[in-house]
Amino acid sequence: MTEEDDIDGLAAEYVLGSLAPAERGQVDARRETDAPLAAAIAAWERRLGPLSDRVPGVAPPSHLFDDILSRISGQAAQAAGSGEVVGLRRQPRRRFALAVGASALAACLAVVVGWFNYIEPGTPVQGKMDCNGLYKSFWEKRDPQAYAKITPEQLAGMSRMALRAYDACEAGDEQDAKALFERLQRMQY
Repeated sequence: MTEEDDIDGLAAEYVLGSLAPAERGQVDARRETDAPLAAAIAAWERRLGPLSDRVPGVAPPSHLFDDILSRISGQAAQAAGSGEVVGLRRQPRRRFALAVGASALAACLAVVVGWFNYIEPGTPVQGKMDCNGLYKSFWEKRDPQAYAKITPEQLAGMSRMALRAYDACEAGDEQDAKALFERLQRMQY
């Protein structure tokens, strides 16, 4: 920041009236001996002068300051004199509902955790087909020597059908999966 910026900013604050009374007195004294400061103050007064000419000055009522002081001192005295402790209102129904809801949520969480710990990963749920076992047993029952006697197209068709049966089983379509695996078992190659 240059000295010109400092002088310009100081002049602006002087003209706007935002300086503290002590600083304003210092600027008044310096203004008489410092020509650049006096010029900056005059420039700011020319710029802002038309604004103050448009609005007439309004003086606050003479009793306003005294009223403000009396209100402030009255509130301070009232706050200092009151030593009464006010208890908070309790809402037992709301707390009870919150406790019941939290307990229900905890119980549900315990059931889910227990369920997943009880059922071992990879074991089929009762009533669901063992898709991996069916697919593996189909290929294990086939005679490896029989593959040499069939064409590559027939082997590819058999593989596709076995994969379709496995996909149907994984999708939960037991009827279609059973029908495809039975059809594969009946195939004679």
